[in-house]
Amino acid sequence: MKSYFPKDFLWGGATAANQVEGGSGIDGKGLSVSDVYLFDSSMPKERWTDQWHMMTHQQVAEAQDPNSTKYYPKRQGIDFYHHFKEDIRLFAEMGFKAYRMSIAWTRIFPKGDEVEPNEAGLAFYDAVFDECLKYGIEPVVSLSHYEMPLYLVTEYGGWPNRQVIDFYVRFAKTVIERYQKKVKYWVTFNEINCVKHHPYVSVGIIEEGHPNIEQDKYQGAHHQFVASAIVTDYCHRLIPDAKVGCMISYQLLTPYSCDPDDVQKTVESQRTSLFFSDVQARGYYPAYANRMFEEKGVELVIEPGDLEVIRENPVDFVSFSYYMSSAVSAHPERLESAVGNLITGGIKNPYL
Repeated sequence: MKSYFPKDFLWGGATAANQVEGGSGIDGKGLSVSDVYLFDSSMPKERWTDQWHMMTHQQVAEAQDPNSTKYYPKRQGIDFYHHFKEDIRLFAEMGFKAYRMSIAWTRIFPKGDEVEPNEAGLAFYDAVFDECLKYGIEPVVSLSHYEMPLYLVTEYGGWPNRQVIDFYVRFAKTVIERYQKKVKYWVTFNEINCVKHHPYVSVGIIEEGHPNIEQDKYQGAHHQFVASAIVTDYCHRLIPDAKVGCMISYQLLTPYSCDPDDVQKTVESQRTSLFFSDVQARGYYPAYANRMFEEKGVELVIEPGDLEVIRENPVDFVSFSYYMSSAVSAHPERLESAVGNLITGGIKNPYL
């Protein structure tokens, strides 16, 4: 058995454009869904992450006010936009062999529905990739990491609108063609399964007053599956040695006890996340999805050709983020709850 990693193993780190770039409004950049999140020092700490699934129409409207004095931290980040060279040099000093990052859709197509891309945005990422390659750092690029143009939310209703497939594909083809000599590893959607928890930032749905949120969550996800498959096909044709992956937020779930009900509940809970990677990696909807949709009252609108393009273009690899584990019980009301580092309301694991 080998006790070492291969020499070409891609050790590295990761960021997202909305987390680090800053440079909001500079060189033609538009507003994204993440640019709406505000910080208020008077807000209770437990509310900070609530914004991910409690976005309101009023908050979105206020965030678009050019005269607003509120603080939107993702518009500043760490100013990677102006300091990427020194940041990447530090990555190299740390021994990075890979850097997972994302391209801000709104730097390339500020509103999302434009026909022609923003050259200033394209030039910025040329410079970033050149700097990475100078140090022998392999870029691993996410095409969508909670950076959907806000305009596509307010004017089109987000991913439940099938038109957004075309807008995303245009964006993806533009950057894949532009950087085909510099990037070999692509991820179509970051944490695609997180539509379950925060549909606003994942698929552009504002939950407030929504008449059928579950229907639109999974309709939006279906459109992302189709878009991912189209882009995977395009990338493989253009760059034969490229690898295109999917990505989920993975939470290790363990049964609270050996009670068969706890075990079954764990399996069912795990499936709600693995469903998303199953579709993209295996190329079809798993049988258990039908029951899941029925229980949620979801009736997907699937157009002719959708299932074929998904089947013919599975991803090359599955990637995931891992924040925490959680115990699962069929009777959570009887047990002590625990607060994780990302999701609240889980069951306290008696062994941790």
